Amino acid sequence: MFRFFIFFVFIIFYCRFDGKILSAQKRVYDAPLPIPLLLSGSFGELRETHFHSGVDLKTGGVVGVPVIGMAEGIVSRVKVSSVGYGNALYVEHADGTTTVYGHLLRYTPEVTRIIREKQYEGESFEVDLDMKAYGITFRPGDTLAYTGNTGSSGGPHLHFEYRDTRTEAVLNPLLFLKIEDNIVPKIRALYLYYMTEDGCVERRKRIVPKYLGNRKYGCGEITVSPGRNGVGFYLTDVMNGSWNKLGIYRMEMSVDGEKKFEMQVDTCLFDCNPLVNEIKDFELYRSERETVYRTFGRYMSRIPGVKIADEGWIDIGKGEKKKGCVKVADINGNEAEFCFTFVARDSFPFRERKVLDCRREHVIEEKNYKLLLDDSALFVSLPYVGTADTMTLADGRLYTVFCVSCQERPLFQAARLEVKGRFDETAVVCRVTDKKTLVALPTCYGENGLSAISGYIGSYAVVSDTVAPVVKYIGMASGMLKFVIQDELSGIATYRGEVNGKWGLFEYDAKNDLLTCRVNEPVFVRGRNEVRLVVKDKVGNITEKQIVLQLGK
Repeated sequence: MFRFFIFFVFIIFYCRFDGKILSAQKRVYDAPLPIPLLLSGSFGELRETHFHSGVDLKTGGVVGVPVIGMAEGIVSRVKVSSVGYGNALYVEHADGTTTVYGHLLRYTPEVTRIIREKQYEGESFEVDLDMKAYGITFRPGDTLAYTGNTGSSGGPHLHFEYRDTRTEAVLNPLLFLKIEDNIVPKIRALYLYYMTEDGCVERRKRIVPKYLGNRKYGCGEITVSPGRNGVGFYLTDVMNGSWNKLGIYRMEMSVDGEKKFEMQVDTCLFDCNPLVNEIKDFELYRSERETVYRTFGRYMSRIPGVKIADEGWIDIGKGEKKKGCVKVADINGNEAEFCFTFVARDSFPFRERKVLDCRREHVIEEKNYKLLLDDSALFVSLPYVGTADTMTLADGRLYTVFCVSCQERPLFQAARLEVKGRFDETAVVCRVTDKKTLVALPTCYGENGLSAISGYIGSYAVVSDTVAPVVKYIGMASGMLKFVIQDELSGIATYRGEVNGKWGLFEYDAKNDLLTCRVNEPVFVRGRNEVRLVVKDKVGNITEKQIVLQLGK
């Protein structure tokens, strides 16, 4: 079940940490980069699986820009990973905050020395180190690290966060940093949703508002069905000097003068990430790349900064009219307004169907498949399909597919899938996407068959992964050996690189399927070097690659 929490009150000018009240106006430090601040991502943006926990600062498309300390602090943690934040640095400050810097190219020499010692000691590229005992401190203006493109970054930039050190609540960095921005957010479309008699939610209409000037939008009367209606808004924002689409900071919606929905993006907790698909229209995000903020939902009030009445639903009787107004703004106060009128006409015809009630737990069984959903798994009730039959997927092969929902939908609480039968170690439980491709799920083997946990409801299949990873040597450049490693289905589980029989530090860039190793690593010698790479996928298929490398004397 969702963990209830009490988070601190955060007002735009004042923050409370461990009994201290600090003025955000007094805490505007120099920027973390020695270049003008331009955002490619804003705090609280609605991403595929999470709320964006910081701001992404542009670096002009290059790596190696110095990251500048803005307040005195101690290095509390470093993490090196092939995914996520990649090379990340955490600096703890005396006022109860921690600043986080992600996707770094490299650290300072002192930090790098400690990381390398731990990597060789544990024979692992990936490390996660508590650094407090080393007592490495920085002062304002010191260089902390250098920007890069590591981890799951989509291009060179700095991911920058503020956190409350004690609670790990993330804070909007723009409450502490100043950016130049006088561009007003745009209201691009209104989407109309309707709750049917069986509790399912249907998206009915898309209305494009007309810009009236003076930051105001309008449209004619909007015909709706009598009953429970909900609305969502396709919103975009940009800032001066940058045309990356950013998230919205503040939003209010009222109906007949009564506030139905309020949101202000000052803080969030990582526990709240599944709720991103409560406020976001997941299908439109995937299919149209539109970020639609919905103003209704069963769990909406659990999102920090959101206040909602009657779960955001607008109840309207036949022949009745209701006037709505939405205001959206960025953190600099640039605000747009859209007013509209709903008129209830005739209802859509309704056909009875079998549904998965979002307020109940479900055990769904078809053939040898069983899906278990608890009573908080579904955001909304869904039409139930419930078949297990053969289907040709995108790769042209025929599979037995267990279909629960006609569309892939994210879950608030993950579902457990069980498949009875005898399977060998190559069997993998997979999600079948709406494009009929396979996504492997972490699969467990038991006496009665297979099990897996899925964050999506939709269709599933069991697939045999008998193909070993591909390992290809692509040469040496700038003193670095480069290998491409790929796996067709289950994914790369482990890799080990040895040089002359000793473990060597190979760095893994998962997004580019790339393994690299510098020839100045201590395992290399002058003359002949035997390099051996062993790569294993998640069902145990193994590929070995060996090369001989001659280094100058």
